Amino acid sequence: MRRGSLLLSILPPLLAVSVLTLAGTSAVGFWALRALYYDTNRFALTETVQALANGLDSETLGSGTRAQEYCVRASRGTSFRITLISPDGTVLGDSRAEPAEMDNHGSRPEVRSALDGNPSFSLRRSATVGVDMLYVAAPVPGDGTVRGVLRVSLAVPEMRERLAPFYASAGIGALLLLGAGTLVSVRLGRRISRPMAGLGEAARSWAAGDFGRRVGRLEPAELDRLGATLNSMAAELARRIALDAERTRELAAILDGIGEAVVAVDGEFRVRRANPSARVLSVLEPGESLEGLTLLEGFRNSEIQAAAEACMASGERVEAEISVYRDSPRHFFLCAEPLAPAPGDPEPGAVLVLNDITSLRRLEQVRKDFVANVSHELRTPITLIKGFAETLQDPGVRTSPEADRFLGILHRNAERMEALVDDLLTLARLESPDAPPLRREETPIRPILEEAAAAVEPRRAARGSRIVVTCPEDLSAPVNEGLLVQAVLNLADNALKYSGDGAEVELAAETADGILEVRVRDDGPGIPARHLPRIFERFYRVDKARSRQEGGTGLGLAIVRHIALAHGGEVSVESREGSGSTFRIRLPMGWTEDGGQ
Repeated sequence: MRRGSLLLSILPPLLAVSVLTLAGTSAVGFWALRALYYDTNRFALTETVQALANGLDSETLGSGTRAQEYCVRASRGTSFRITLISPDGTVLGDSRAEPAEMDNHGSRPEVRSALDGNPSFSLRRSATVGVDMLYVAAPVPGDGTVRGVLRVSLAVPEMRERLAPFYASAGIGALLLLGAGTLVSVRLGRRISRPMAGLGEAARSWAAGDFGRRVGRLEPAELDRLGATLNSMAAELARRIALDAERTRELAAILDGIGEAVVAVDGEFRVRRANPSARVLSVLEPGESLEGLTLLEGFRNSEIQAAAEACMASGERVEAEISVYRDSPRHFFLCAEPLAPAPGDPEPGAVLVLNDITSLRRLEQVRKDFVANVSHELRTPITLIKGFAETLQDPGVRTSPEADRFLGILHRNAERMEALVDDLLTLARLESPDAPPLRREETPIRPILEEAAAAVEPRRAARGSRIVVTCPEDLSAPVNEGLLVQAVLNLADNALKYSGDGAEVELAAETADGILEVRVRDDGPGIPARHLPRIFERFYRVDKARSRQEGGTGLGLAIVRHIALAHGGEVSVESREGSGSTFRIRLPMGWTEDGGQ
């Protein structure tokens, strides 16, 4: 709304009232003036007609020629029309027409009244001359009878011409009054519109969020009190909006900061608010908004929808464990709480909180698998040890030639159990959050590779295989020497076990871009692609029967992985079935002696 629009809205009604008042007053004045003029002329004409009628002689009435001459002579120098009519209505003379050409006037109202002996007048249109006329008729007296009628008429247009000066004066006065009324209306409108415009400008500023603006002093006093009230209201509104904004920011920060997915829906299951964790869980593309979508549109999960429906139907808290499938299955503990309905929404809503328990379920499964695997790995050696120990308790068996073979079996299974326990203790030590920081020292790498090669020399010699060490003599890195030797030893031992007789195993190390890479390559049968994602899991074996036959615990590669992680690095494998395998340990070169970077 532009400034001054209030004035434009007030001014037309004020002007309309002024114009209507002036028009009414003028109309009444004109009517009164016209009536006064007509009454005055009628009275004067009546007196004139009566005087003329009383002075007529019988000769004038008895002769048409003298009657015509009388009418013409009597009207000369005036604007009157004089007509002399006989008692039977015949026109004897007329100052503006030929009597012979005129109709009988006995039926004219003013003539009939005059024939009855009463002066009379009439205002009507003349059939003879075709204009509006004011007629005044009087009886011509004689010996107790009416000898005729003398009528004087005046054309109404002539009367209007005489009234024109009065009309002009009245019109000028009316225009002056209209101008004065307009001036007063404009001044009154401005007196009201200017302070109201100031109030409107302040209100627009407040609507735009500028609550620092205030309304100044206004006139009259009523508007000034209104302005003061609006100023107080603006200050209170600014305080409340600031408080609400602060609470909204706090709530948004809380919702955005928590890891649980939080979704608020209305009675139609449309999302009213969702935090970033919920948006990540949805099926939407990055940047798309969940707000306004239904639960099924945003998450495409019937379990979430069912929990929300049950919550809103019962009006009570609903808990459920659900699964969501995206790139991989994820498990959530869902809690749905009823929400009071929003204004205009007859149905209550709900708040859904989804706590990701995928890691917990995975850990539970790992624990179950671990217990099952350890139990399975220990069952066979324990059973053998127990069986052969009971057998050796027989005195006859202790002295038999089979005793030595039985003792060898007991020894091998005891060693197998010892190796399994050692590996489990090593994994526990590497995974323990309370373990002290891994100690690293700048260590030459080639001696580590040569020590690992020497440790597997008996197996290499038994297989007729060949080990090649490729590493610069001056290559060194900050590592834990003992753990790195164990990792390379585990990889080299696996390569000799599964590569077959006469195979070649390469132990190599090099640096590039601040990374130490240690490789163990063999030309064995390779690993099928379906096993590669799980090769570093505890107790996972590609060939279970052969692994146990070779005396493996199923924990060697898991230990290698944890040694790499303890150094802040990683381990990977490349293998194709029938083309050998290459294991890579990649460790950062930036570690300091105390474990920092």
